[in-house]
Amino acid sequence: MIVSVSHSWTGRVFDQGRLGIPVNASWKLEAYEQYKARLNAPEYPCFFGQSGEARGEMLYTFIAEGGLHELVTNLREFVNLTGAPPHERSSLVAFFEPDTSLTDHGSFVALFWRILQFLQDHDRNPVSDRTPDDSLWEFAFERCEMFVVGASPTYKQRRSRNLGPGVVLVFQPRFLFIDPATSQPIAASVRQRIHKRMLAYDGMTVHPDIGFYGNAGNREWKQYALPDDNEPEAGACPFHARTNHASQARGPLSA
Repeated sequence: MIVSVSHSWTGRVFDQGRLGIPVNASWKLEAYEQYKARLNAPEYPCFFGQSGEARGEMLYTFIAEGGLHELVTNLREFVNLTGAPPHERSSLVAFFEPDTSLTDHGSFVALFWRILQFLQDHDRNPVSDRTPDDSLWEFAFERCEMFVVGASPTYKQRRSRNLGPGVVLVFQPRFLFIDPATSQPIAASVRQRIHKRMLAYDGMTVHPDIGFYGNAGNREWKQYALPDDNEPEAGACPFHARTNHASQARGPLSA
């Protein structure tokens, strides 16, 4: 089946595993418009995200309250499409319906990890050869390793992680960090340029847990849902990996 990129953003929205579903709910339209406005600001630090949005590479899903099974379905279909034209450079942006009760940053971080745990517990083919305390560990779903950016309105100081009125998770397949021209990891100098832009945009130094994948002291999980200050993460990763032989999911999360 030949799949083409839709130049209209609504043509790149997943709903119940199907791509190209009309978007009508006001909260969804507002979430996307605020995300786009913030991402397209000239000074926004991540020019990879900016260029991906401009080229129509980004795919989207909207998750209403209690709709985590919808995220499982849509993330599964996203993984099925990635790596082949026209989605070989696509990320998935998941917009969550705004929750007025989510007011403190610690609650967002806890929610973030509950969402990833729910995805892990519904993964039909979980990766089990690494733990989060491995410099090469990355969150994976259906064998697709992904760096997950957690954004939330609870970020008051770290503005680059506030993308609108609700929680936003961006699932970036690890192969996006490989230069397609050289088959080598994107140069550290490029990442350093982004870090310099983050300093200017956020008005604070880059968080000390931000590092480079594979470096001995780097832990990817610490960079997913960053604190709103520059205190380094001192605790253990709250994520519990499932083995490929697990007979059943862990305890339920409201979905």
